[in-house]
Amino acid sequence: MSKLYSIGELLIDFQSVGTGGLKDTKQFVKNAGGAPANVCVQAVKLGQKAVYLTKVGGDGFGDFLIEALRGEGVDTSHILRSDKYDTSLAFVSLKEDGEREFVFYRKAAADLHFTAEEFKDIEFEKGDILEFGSVALKTAEAKRAHLALIEKAKKAGATVCFDPNLRFNLWDSASELKSAVNEFLPYADVVKVGADELDFLTGGSIEAVFAGGLKILLVTDGGKGAKLYLADGREFACNGYKVKAVDTTGAGDSFFGGFIAQLMEGKTSYQEMLEFACKCGAYTTTGYGAIPAMGNKEKIERAVK
Repeated sequence: MSKLYSIGELLIDFQSVGTGGLKDTKQFVKNAGGAPANVCVQAVKLGQKAVYLTKVGGDGFGDFLIEALRGEGVDTSHILRSDKYDTSLAFVSLKEDGEREFVFYRKAAADLHFTAEEFKDIEFEKGDILEFGSVALKTAEAKRAHLALIEKAKKAGATVCFDPNLRFNLWDSASELKSAVNEFLPYADVVKVGADELDFLTGGSIEAVFAGGLKILLVTDGGKGAKLYLADGREFACNGYKVKAVDTTGAGDSFFGGFIAQLMEGKTSYQEMLEFACKCGAYTTTGYGAIPAMGNKEKIERAVK
């Protein structure tokens, strides 16, 4: 059976209790988070095997994160520990419409300081997936680790999936972020971006993203649904699903995890794959937090019509 390998940040999401800005929030609930980790968990909830590659601090937060992912069925044997760097933290407040305000504490984050040498034992097989985002591409050593794994995955015939997941407040400048993303786009077989992210990266140009070896481009647009573009020019669209959204945290990750799970199953109907991925994302918005709000296939199909 093929495996999903996700690499990147692993952090504590301190989710606000109630709505309003961070300034006015008095209570937070602790959950495991980080976009690639969310993708990993959603794929597992849909019956796939997944391995997470990252580093956390040698602290109680790190213990919590490892236990949380292990409890979801993710292989945590390649989550490293650091005595020098801290576990990443994020504080998230909710607005009345379910949108979020983020503040990150990760200037000395362990998940920015893993190395290629530390993951040298990872071996891919044909049919496996390697998935990553841009948040952990901030340091040279983490970039080298990503590149080494991407090269190994490509040689083995695995599929490389990239979600830029732009977080501008984690970078020194928007141009630095754009440069990092553009450096890694040519390596991807599958890319998932938000419509606003596509505007930032290419001015909305689909053709520009396909300039490398890309096979599939997924463009999400919140409650408006998503579109899928193939290298041969074919396009597919889903107008989304109406649900009572209370928290959009992790919706895009759930969408991507749902799509990747179907790739791993060997599904070939892009329209059906896109529609189910949209259902995954919509379902996650109906609960609070990312991982706690994700569902398995039965729950998703029953709740989202």
